[in-house]
Amino acid sequence: MKEWDEIWQTEEGRAWWLEPESFVVGHLPRFKTEALEQVLDLGFGLGRHSILLAKEGFEVYGIDTSPAGLQFALQWAEREDVALDLALGDMSQLPYASDFFDLILAWNVIYHGTVEYIWRTVAELERCLRPGGYLLCSLISTMHDQCGLGEEIEKGTYVIPEHEEKSYPHHYFDRAEIEPVLGGFTLLECEDVGGGRPGSYHWQILARVDGQDTEAR
Repeated sequence: MKEWDEIWQTEEGRAWWLEPESFVVGHLPRFKTEALEQVLDLGFGLGRHSILLAKEGFEVYGIDTSPAGLQFALQWAEREDVALDLALGDMSQLPYASDFFDLILAWNVIYHGTVEYIWRTVAELERCLRPGGYLLCSLISTMHDQCGLGEEIEKGTYVIPEHEEKSYPHHYFDRAEIEPVLGGFTLLECEDVGGGRPGSYHWQILARVDGQDTEAR
């Protein structure tokens, strides 16, 4: 979306989005132990997680809507001497074969849109993951201090006009709504966590396509 493309074009806008999230970093040993290979970084932004995953030996693909982000990520990958297969695209229409990925990372991505768009996106993630494949993602929480601000265009989905990023629809999740949206997944971890700045709450989620490990932490 054009809002993020504008943000990525400035050094100030990029500053918050260069360090990998600790929740992502903390799960890498598990993914390496299980010998996961193909990974999709959905909404790769500037490439912070794509670079990390590639340096850890994963085969990394990525989709994003921002030409500025794509250019930055490819230049970063060249400096780090790692290979990334990145492209521009729509997360609700992924250009990959079914059952292709062992892991999809979708950090600060899925909740950008209406409920119908989010459901289509999740269906695509499920399609592209192999049986037993993992989804590592975050969803913006109803505990977030900006939940309820702006115009509610549908239940739980808000637009804040003139806000550089939240002028695009954001859907805020409570715990009960996560279950049906990720109904094709088994939730392994699901925690509402504050971070980044006071009042910024997001669900941090590890899920799996098959029906194993049914008790979430």
